Amino acid sequence: MKIQLPTSAPRKSRWQQLELQWAEENPIGTAVTAYSEEELLREFAKWGTPLEGQSYVWQTRVQSPTRKVKSRVGNVVTHITSQKMKRRLLTESRKPEFGAVMRYDWDGVTQEFYCQPPQVRLVTSTRRKRRDGSFTVYQAPAPYTPDILRLTPYGIYVEEWKTELDLEKLAAAHPGRFYKDDDNTWRCPEREQYFATLGITFCLRSAAENGAEYVSNLEFLADYLCDKSAPLDESAWRAIERITRESCPMSLSRLIASAHCEGTPWNECPPGPAPDGAFLVDDVYKAIASRRLFVDIEFDDLSEAHEVIVCNSRAQLEALQFNRPVPKATSDAFLFSVDIGTEFMFQGRVELFEVSMVNAETVHYFDTLSRIGSLMAVRDFEQAMYRREITLVSANASTDAILESIDGLTDDQIVQGRNRFLMLRAAENGQPIRCNLSKRHVQRLRKAYREAGDSVVARRRAVTPKRRSGGRRQITDAQLDCIRDAVEAGNSAINPNGNASYKLYKDLSEERRLPQVSRKTFYLHRAQFVDKKAREGSRVLYAEAPATWYLHLEDKVHGGRPFHRVHIDHTQLDIFIDIHGQAGRIYRRRPWLTVVIDAETRAVLAFYLSLHAPSTISCMMAIRAMVQTFRRTPAVIIVDNGKEFHSDAFDQLCDLLEISLQFRPAHEARFGAVIERLFGRTNTELIHNQLGNSKALKNVRRVTRAVDPLRGDHLTFAQLHALLDEYFFRDYNLSEHPAHGYSPLEYMNIRFAITGRRLNRLTPYDSQFYILTCVPPSKGGTRRLDKQRGVKIKHIWYWCDKFADRSLRPQNLKVLVDSWDVSIAYVLLKGKWVRCYSKLLMKYRKLTAIEWRYIAYELVPRMHGASEDGMESILSSVLRDHVLPDAASLTSAIRNVYGDQRLIDDPSSDEPDAVVEDFLTISQPEATDSNAAESIYRHPPSKPQKSNLKLNYDTLSTSGRL
Repeated sequence: MKIQLPTSAPRKSRWQQLELQWAEENPIGTAVTAYSEEELLREFAKWGTPLEGQSYVWQTRVQSPTRKVKSRVGNVVTHITSQKMKRRLLTESRKPEFGAVMRYDWDGVTQEFYCQPPQVRLVTSTRRKRRDGSFTVYQAPAPYTPDILRLTPYGIYVEEWKTELDLEKLAAAHPGRFYKDDDNTWRCPEREQYFATLGITFCLRSAAENGAEYVSNLEFLADYLCDKSAPLDESAWRAIERITRESCPMSLSRLIASAHCEGTPWNECPPGPAPDGAFLVDDVYKAIASRRLFVDIEFDDLSEAHEVIVCNSRAQLEALQFNRPVPKATSDAFLFSVDIGTEFMFQGRVELFEVSMVNAETVHYFDTLSRIGSLMAVRDFEQAMYRREITLVSANASTDAILESIDGLTDDQIVQGRNRFLMLRAAENGQPIRCNLSKRHVQRLRKAYREAGDSVVARRRAVTPKRRSGGRRQITDAQLDCIRDAVEAGNSAINPNGNASYKLYKDLSEERRLPQVSRKTFYLHRAQFVDKKAREGSRVLYAEAPATWYLHLEDKVHGGRPFHRVHIDHTQLDIFIDIHGQAGRIYRRRPWLTVVIDAETRAVLAFYLSLHAPSTISCMMAIRAMVQTFRRTPAVIIVDNGKEFHSDAFDQLCDLLEISLQFRPAHEARFGAVIERLFGRTNTELIHNQLGNSKALKNVRRVTRAVDPLRGDHLTFAQLHALLDEYFFRDYNLSEHPAHGYSPLEYMNIRFAITGRRLNRLTPYDSQFYILTCVPPSKGGTRRLDKQRGVKIKHIWYWCDKFADRSLRPQNLKVLVDSWDVSIAYVLLKGKWVRCYSKLLMKYRKLTAIEWRYIAYELVPRMHGASEDGMESILSSVLRDHVLPDAASLTSAIRNVYGDQRLIDDPSSDEPDAVVEDFLTISQPEATDSNAAESIYRHPPSKPQKSNLKLNYDTLSTSGRL
């Protein structure tokens, strides 16, 4: 029986209704500024906020955020630079909090908002069960930190954001504290009462209130809503208006097809605006952001231009929205199929009923508990469905699914039942019966077929062979409980094997005086009680979990445009290379590779090859290489939870470049599947086909001298870098990718032509950018200015002539150090970065940070008891007598390659600036001989000199900062 019911949009919560009312008066993109102290005091008087509430707001403005955000249960932590608040904000979840921050950052209502405001202590009622089975209720103070504090012209709001599933779990666990009221609004009375005493409104909000399409479209329009975006040119608007006046409503792709196509590459600024009577793709999105063109940003996805409808007026958009179906529905009605197995409930009753038979006139059903049957006319059943007096709990499954759910029914029996059903249905139509069954058997099948009624499922079940008898469990419940206790006792890190568990089971059986089952039976039932997470850890369980083969429609894990979501990660390559060090010594090391890849186009944007473990320097160098090549920075960088990505230097760089950082959930490698697949492909297609690959070491005990990867000739660092450069930028980026059917760079060109060039994302590779990608010194990023000697960094004084300015006073200044030339430092003076030099280290130019660190290990002990004036002579003796360890020689090899690529020299030091002529032209490192990696600041002595100081260099860090 098919029942068709009209759909209705879900009721909006109280907070959603308020947001809609406010948005009509203050649409997105409306300029708002933060309150001054005088304005906020006037607002407090208007709102009637008590002194305690005012104190809480002042405290929030100064101390927020008050706690660190962490990823514990698969949540995605995001660091985002707020355009409205001009500060770095931290959100703890991708959908609830991040969506709210995006909404508040661009709406015209929110004046200020702060994440993780100060903690408060609430009096919470707790219900505890006693040993005798009774319950006791007591009240105790509990700490609580809200998610967001929000200041609007309509009052002060404190908000807690959670997913709908989490709210339902809280409501089930604490029904008195969390519940959904009749207005479809989630409530928490105890928190509402507490903040009401402060004159603040508490809101418990669901992530479902932030539509995924709406948040995605805000991210898409952010580049056109920000202050850096140029205003819409009037000439371009007239050209757009001339088309939309006649054709609207029209698809966005059709409007973009009429845009002017210029020949300037997307990584360069155009020479000027579009010609008269023409417009650019960016002008269309600027018109949408400035509300001259209207789109339904809660329904359409702006990154898919062919699905977006553009209107030229607000009234036209409202008419379009009125005629649209319920969001995410393909029809204005749902078709319910009521058949055998369908469960339903009557309004106001708790009993659950199940349909047992449906024919043309009646619906037969029974109570699932009492098994008492009843019947109802089909007409009355349909009317009850229309009046919402009957609620379907579960729609019926397919016929095969119902039959498969029957215990003991094999696949052969299901196939036989289908063949018999088709045979008898053909006999109803007058066709002859041809089968190998006896005449009496066919008669019994016909009788069962007729008595089953009109239901297809009932007829199939009637003619399907019955399940076989026997084969039931012969073990008793007491024996099964004994097996469970024996197996669960081993659900710990000890992880005993099956034999030990079986011995424990036999001991428990003797204690309980139960007959013992055989070892085979024990192992048969043991598997259902083994907790693999408790025994081997969550990582093993995650690795063995089935892959997710589907995504929700609103999930856009790969972004919607080029340079939207970019992945950065490291891997150690499966190859050994030769490094020529001092005195002709050869080192064999496995290098580390850092890759930057665009999530949507799958294009490799940059890579950095290093002989040291990943560090902040690796991240900075990868960002430098990307900007040098493409002149552009991404909107979001996705990283794992490595320490280098959590460094202050990397986060400050992303803050200055307005890049959001998203941290993958811990131990969930599939979240970064795009870059993890690239690492695997690089190893299998390139690295494993080179001399010195480490595949043989997978079974190290079977390796012989003939196949030992540590023997024989190997690639040099420069040769491997050239191979990777050729592979990524020639083979990979210019070959067809299965994700979209184009080469990554070709697809990037196509998507830029559709989604806009976003000129505010262009970043020149100049001296200013080079300075920003330097790292601060250790023990704080500031140093005290000495008017006579400058600033002191790691026992060395740095000076510039601007320090002699009489208007300057001794103060703490922000400092950055060039990791590839420690004789240079950069100091932020009066809002500008100035270059400082160390007179002591000027004659040791190009000394890297790692080399200087090892020199300092020798220098500092020798300085004990000596004056600073004698440091120069002591330093000369250290450099003359001391042989640097392996790590310093490895650094020299890296510098030789990246010095040729102009990635480790300030572009302002040479003329002209280091630029790339075309965005498709990837510079190739020059070929070098085997001695290219020798020390660059002095020739090694013929015989190494041993140091007088006994330091274990193998235990020293090479990834730290100065």
